[in-house]
Amino acid sequence: MAAIPSQLTSLDFFEIKESIRSYLRTRKEFSDYDFEGSSASYLIDILAYNTYYTAFNANMALNEAFLETATVRDNIVRIAKQLNYTPRSIKAPRACVKMVAQTVTSLNGTTFPEFATLKKGDVFVADNDFDSYTFALTQDIKVPVDSSSGQAVFDNVLVYQGNLLQYNYTVDYTKRQEYVIPDDRVDTGLLTVDISPTAQSSETDTYSAATNVTNANSTSRIYYLEETDDMRYKVVFGDGSIGRKLIDGEYIKLTYVSTDGVEANGAKSFAFVGNVIDSDGRVISPNAITLTTKDAAQDGEDRETALSVKFRAPRAYATQNRAVTENDFEHIVSEIYPQAASVTAFGGEKLSPPVYGKVYVAIRPKTGNKLNATTKNKIKKDLLKYSVASIEPVIIDPTSFYVIPKSYVYYNGNDTNLSSNDLRTKVLKNIDDYNAQNAANRFNNRFEGSKYAGVVDNSDPAISGSTTQITLGQNLDTFQFGQVFNQCLDFNNPLFRPGDYSGTSDDNGTGDGNGTSGDGTDGSDGTCKPTFSVVKSGTFYATGYTESLLNNANLTSGVVQVDTAVFDSTTSQTLVPVNLRDDGKGNMMLVTVKDEAEVILNNNVGSVNYNTGEVCVGPLNVALTPDDTNRIPVVVYPSGGSLEPPAGTDPIIFNPDVNPIDYTINDLSVPIFDPNNFSGFNFGGGELNILDYPTDTFTYPDIEDCF
Repeated sequence: MAAIPSQLTSLDFFEIKESIRSYLRTRKEFSDYDFEGSSASYLIDILAYNTYYTAFNANMALNEAFLETATVRDNIVRIAKQLNYTPRSIKAPRACVKMVAQTVTSLNGTTFPEFATLKKGDVFVADNDFDSYTFALTQDIKVPVDSSSGQAVFDNVLVYQGNLLQYNYTVDYTKRQEYVIPDDRVDTGLLTVDISPTAQSSETDTYSAATNVTNANSTSRIYYLEETDDMRYKVVFGDGSIGRKLIDGEYIKLTYVSTDGVEANGAKSFAFVGNVIDSDGRVISPNAITLTTKDAAQDGEDRETALSVKFRAPRAYATQNRAVTENDFEHIVSEIYPQAASVTAFGGEKLSPPVYGKVYVAIRPKTGNKLNATTKNKIKKDLLKYSVASIEPVIIDPTSFYVIPKSYVYYNGNDTNLSSNDLRTKVLKNIDDYNAQNAANRFNNRFEGSKYAGVVDNSDPAISGSTTQITLGQNLDTFQFGQVFNQCLDFNNPLFRPGDYSGTSDDNGTGDGNGTSGDGTDGSDGTCKPTFSVVKSGTFYATGYTESLLNNANLTSGVVQVDTAVFDSTTSQTLVPVNLRDDGKGNMMLVTVKDEAEVILNNNVGSVNYNTGEVCVGPLNVALTPDDTNRIPVVVYPSGGSLEPPAGTDPIIFNPDVNPIDYTINDLSVPIFDPNNFSGFNFGGGELNILDYPTDTFTYPDIEDCF
């Protein structure tokens, strides 16, 4: 009996060819046959090619049957459909404008019309840097006319880029019918589905997109969306059990926006091309209309990619239309609010103190702005449909977690023609790119000092290495001027413990740092006084701390000289600038400077937990800040280069400082952290501090009003 080929799994042409030869040699007819150069060689090649292509096609066909290995979009969409997932369509950019229409008096010549209506349709054109685009209004807007001025003000008008189109179907059960939207650039989020008894009927029933079939019954006015093979979408209606079944002869009206998507982002120069009609039925002249752009076109997106479908479909299926886990909340919010650039959710039990029964959802919009109250309430209302038991979702703004690097960059000046300033610019550009690339996934992500150092070092071939000092920043921002407040800031990372380096009174500051905690001012507890602080605040003015208080306290000799003192007209006193810092032993102090010497005004205005990174301030009464904002910056020095932001915070690289050093000219050693000498890393110099008092408050995004 002839041997059976054993290499049945090979997909290599030459291996298949050799397998055929080996098989033929087992037959006595070909035992001494020389296949090379013979006519049989061509037959073996044909057999090998045929086997190769058949095996390849079979392998590819099998791969296309599984979501993980599929590569063709149509196949990916079909598999996702089995998981009840519909790929996201292209998204139309939206813009916000304000229009003021000047009406004319009514036919009686004395009164103005009662109202004016901005008609839906293609009403604006706008330009960005590349092209001109049409913007559509999806529904009529009616506003009253001011009876004295005759002006009709259309404020916060949302328009979407694209053309407002309509396509109709008549239900006919005598043939196989699919209700396909005949446009591959439709924004399904703006789709309107209306059903009428007949084409001539004025009676209209508006159907809504189905989100949860568990609440659907035989009369529910709902529809489903499915992506077809040509990347268009078809509308599917109920079967009479899950959703109302359409009746033969009913008239389907599909109204949608066909958009250019991301291409139109940034359009802002708007011109009105629509119609405004007053209550008397007259068209208001375009010359009587003034137009103001409040927000340029934004939030446009391309259709969901096949790779995104492969990632999101299983996770959407895992949620099962309910929000239980943190991942459930994150996914559902991403679905109900597509403008979210990134979402993170965390249970209230992770807070300090813990809050049970609540899930906090932090959303960073794609525009970079905070959400307004209306949007938050809408998201919360939509989330409650999925939330189980008594879990309450709370929509919050991300807490900005400022990562402030200061880098010493060492380079060989013989290897580059760039100046130190040019090199600094190049490094900063690399850091900005790194910050922007990671903008979408900063939530729940660590900041690795080694990765950041790689970004700096790879900025130019002449750079041989760098040393970076990282500080972290947040704002005290819960206070009102003239009112006592308490606030804790969670930095979620261990801080350097200055007391560990202070030593004991009997070893000249070189002890083991195991002394007990005291007031931190004079070392009277058996330890030396810590020589530096790791927590510092920006400058502000505290109620009650005045020049007269300093002069009368005999804290130092001489007359106080404070150039930045301010006069408080309310109390008729001159307030002195103050700062917060830790004493190295866990207490927060209020300090100022008198005659170039530090003066401790209060040695207990809060606490520091060096193990957890929690900084608490208060009770404290702030009278004024230099920039009149209700926030005071606080910076800390973490003990490690790998940082883990707290839950619900958005870590941002903020104002990186780069100091290029040409080591061929400057014979400088790399600054290292020395517990007995902080001069290498000392921002401002002086024995008390390893970092300067911050001068500017950390910026917050502007609150978005229109959207």
